[in-house]
Amino acid sequence: MMKLNLIFLFVFLNFSFGYVKGEEKLYSSAEFSSLYIKPNIESPIIYPIDLGKELIIKKKEEKWYNVLDEQTGLVGWVQKEFLSNEKPENNLKKKDYKSSFKIFRERVLEMSASIKDAIAIDTFKEVKHLGGAAAVIIAHNNWFEGRRHANQAFQVYEMWKNQNQSPSFLSFRNESGEEQFIILSGPHRPRYLKSSK
Repeated sequence: MMKLNLIFLFVFLNFSFGYVKGEEKLYSSAEFSSLYIKPNIESPIIYPIDLGKELIIKKKEEKWYNVLDEQTGLVGWVQKEFLSNEKPENNLKKKDYKSSFKIFRERVLEMSASIKDAIAIDTFKEVKHLGGAAAVIIAHNNWFEGRRHANQAFQVYEMWKNQNQSPSFLSFRNESGEEQFIILSGPHRPRYLKSSK
């Protein structure tokens, strides 16, 4: 009976501490680092990572970590050398993405109004900031069925990338908030990736 209780206690504590530990979090410790699609610096960049950005480790490789950005929900790869267990305190040179986003949002909604006036097509309803160089465009459902939606999406992406002056990420979602496709930086030109849903 005593052995059975000790085994039960050992198993209970083992599982309990596993759950208490939870997810391993690290912070971006470099002024210039990026989230990549694959663990290779030649791979397309999803978007740059701010100094001090909190990331959750999903998988470890020799020189790379597969991480989750909880703010955007994106998973990508970061070089191990650019991550730290402690959040850096001196992030004085942090890029002001909030101001960039505010300008970008105004331009997108102005563009949407101009398209509506010119050709009577509803395009974009709202623009939301996910943080850093990542944003969401909420578009009218009919827009996704139009011939011009891909070209307009690339125009909007270029506006966002130019506003940030860095690789950027845009998610295009319908009126229900379901992601339809994303556009992100590629090695030579932006990439259009359809949602797997």
